[in-house]
Amino acid sequence: MLAQSQKLMKDQKIPFCLSLIGLSVSVFALNFFLTPTAVLAQKSVKGPQIATVKSIENGDNACYVTLVDQKGKTYQSVYANFDICAREKTFLNKKVRLSYGQGKINDCQSAEPCGKSKQVTLITKMQVIR
Repeated sequence: MLAQSQKLMKDQKIPFCLSLIGLSVSVFALNFFLTPTAVLAQKSVKGPQIATVKSIENGDNACYVTLVDQKGKTYQSVYANFDICAREKTFLNKKVRLSYGQGKINDCQSAEPCGKSKQVTLITKMQVIR
């Protein structure tokens, strides 16, 4: 009788261990797919690598750039670093090479700090090409 009890307990431990392993893998996968970075990467829109700068506007919460790519497609209100807005005369109506990256911008209704921000894809570097 004792031998049967020990065998029964041993047989029950293996499925229990497998259940724990399966649960751990499921939690890890769920966490990976629901992290803000993963969600952001899925939603981010890739902008042109080469374009002509049509306008640069220093807004309350971000620098906004309007671009026209080599096929004539217009990209309006593309987020950019404030450094790019400061160099508007250098880039306006010029053909540029663009680099993108992740950055935080204020997520407020005005320029007043509200303590909220959001992570977005923005232009991190702009280089005039000929």
